[in-house]
Amino acid sequence: MKNFIFKYNLYFLAATGVTAAIYTAVNWSTMPVLQRMVGLIFPLYVLHELEEFKFPGGFAEMAMSSLDFSLPKPEASKLVVTLGIFTVAFVPFFFHQVAWLAIAPMLLGIGELFAHFGMVRLFKLERFYSPGMVTSVLMAPVSIYCIIYVIQNNLMQPVAWLFSILYIVTVFLIGQVTVVRINGMSYFEFIKNGRASVLAKLNQK
Repeated sequence: MKNFIFKYNLYFLAATGVTAAIYTAVNWSTMPVLQRMVGLIFPLYVLHELEEFKFPGGFAEMAMSSLDFSLPKPEASKLVVTLGIFTVAFVPFFFHQVAWLAIAPMLLGIGELFAHFGMVRLFKLERFYSPGMVTSVLMAPVSIYCIIYVIQNNLMQPVAWLFSILYIVTVFLIGQVTVVRINGMSYFEFIKNGRASVLAKLNQK
């Protein structure tokens, strides 16, 4: 059962994304704006993960090669990523009335855009493309529209933006620590090696 989950978790994520997209399309006129936006961004996150890991894939391999580390259990690591996407981008679909929760996947969407373009330069990729870049571009308009809507309608106080950021950071940190531990590595050693690899890449420029 465990191996089945590890192997097919991305397809389960895809099925959930399709279901959310259909539900959003059918109920669009009756849904609050924030729920609509989350209903749009979640399927895009699903496509984003499929682009990174399946079609064309290669994101994990690119990152490991560029940062000089390996994951003995890559399938388990992809499951953690799937759970992270559910937490950040699907949970808000049911709690859209909590604006800072609904805005979290939008802020992450903007971060994904900058991250994927930055990887091209940081990793000195031969093509102006990193796995996930296309869907990160598609997520940007939804993220920007939702952020502008929240600001214009004064739906969040300044501290609420901090809640959104802390939510993303917490999910990311827990996921990262889990991936590292699953693969039998020390988290602090992982951070040390990753920082050294990034600095080495920057110094090569």
